[in-house]
Amino acid sequence: MKSENSTRETKPNKISLGDIARIAGISTTSAGCALRNLPGVSEKTRRQVLQIAERLGYFPDPRLSTRMAGIRQTINKDLLPVVWLNSEREKDAWKQHSYLAPYREGAQKCLQTLGYRIEEIWTRTPGFTMRRLAQTINYQRISGVFITGPCKHIRLKWDELAAVSIGEGLMAPPLHRVATDIVFNFGLALKMVKRFGYRRIGVSLTEEADRFSRHGIRFMISYFNQTLPKSRRVEPLFMGHVGPYEDERLFPAWIKKERPDVIIGANNLLVQWVKKAGFSVPREVGIVHIATDDDVIDWAGVYANKREVGRVAAEKLVSLMEHRQYGIPEVASTTFVPGIWRPGSTLLAPKLKVRESALCAA
Repeated sequence: MKSENSTRETKPNKISLGDIARIAGISTTSAGCALRNLPGVSEKTRRQVLQIAERLGYFPDPRLSTRMAGIRQTINKDLLPVVWLNSEREKDAWKQHSYLAPYREGAQKCLQTLGYRIEEIWTRTPGFTMRRLAQTINYQRISGVFITGPCKHIRLKWDELAAVSIGEGLMAPPLHRVATDIVFNFGLALKMVKRFGYRRIGVSLTEEADRFSRHGIRFMISYFNQTLPKSRRVEPLFMGHVGPYEDERLFPAWIKKERPDVIIGANNLLVQWVKKAGFSVPREVGIVHIATDDDVIDWAGVYANKREVGRVAAEKLVSLMEHRQYGIPEVASTTFVPGIWRPGSTLLAPKLKVRESALCAA
């Protein structure tokens, strides 16, 4: 005779949402809201439903999520909120700045198709505290949060939240993360300018960009320079965040000393700085940007696919919420989205003939 456990393993799950609702003495709709942590049921009912589901070994039919996604697109109803935690210096930074906006646009577009909307909360609002944030999340029955920007540490009641970090700013707690593949993008830029025939390749970035890459950029520059003769090696310039005056002081001295014929960076002022130092772009010095999306779209460089980063993050967050995978994960995953090379006005035509197939293979 087979044991109860073996029978349970060989038979498909027969427990339905209706069964749980009947035992709890509530409607099927209320049971579904409780299981998905949605508004409309009390905390007591939600806990009761979760206990019944766990006792019966209930798990949701994956086909149901697919059907519900289609229903959300056709029914005219309010979208459910998820928090976009904004820790930038400016309240409207994620909407106004062209180098940030694509992330939010990609996430927002994806969320709308899945039945959700962004509720942005600015951490620099006067009087803001983590306690008030937790109260807001609890009051609005929000179960999903995006952590964005330079927010390094955050404390919330994670047991009732699903969370995804966008970018490399967050240090603790370890959450699932989606980010541009800055190391890949930087390596792609190095390969392309070398193939284009540039000989003295300079790098001008911030210390923060290097930290976000977990110092992968520094290692890559060091390795790349080892492949070049000493006469062609250019010492990279890593600038801090003291302010524009530091940039104005360090950059001209660096470019005049190192004499690069091309510079790879991530600052939309690079062309301005090079011209102010007395060099023409691109005739004397070429410029390559490692994230041209919507910011310096006409420059040569890497299109970082920021909207795809936002889309992937949104899909990840919704999946966590719908499967009730709340809390700090035991093993946090990181998804890197690679960019693609785009030619532009800040580079001369290749000094060496570069086949189109070679560009694609870079």
